Amino acid sequence: MTVARTLALDGELTIAAAAAAHERLLAALADADADLQLDLSAIEACDSAGVQLLLAASRSLGAAGRRLHLVSPAPAVREALQTYGLRGLSEAAAP
Repeated sequence: MTVARTLALDGELTIAAAAAAHERLLAALADADADLQLDLSAIEACDSAGVQLLLAASRSLGAAGRRLHLVSPAPAVREALQTYGLRGLSEAAAP
């Protein structure tokens, strides 16, 4: 059994920080041969760009038969997901 890789993100998942977060996610996706756990407990702000990054990561992993697990999403992440009707992503993805 392959162990899920864990990546911790901090700061912001916003349009201003999207490029840096995108690069970290791409590297993690390229290296992941199993599920990916995203520790989002230290995220201070999340907007539609952050939600889009999470959705893209989830879809990329799903296409490879793997899953995205959101670990301890900060209130900003939970609120953004709820705003866009995606609260289930947080609940279904939690390990």
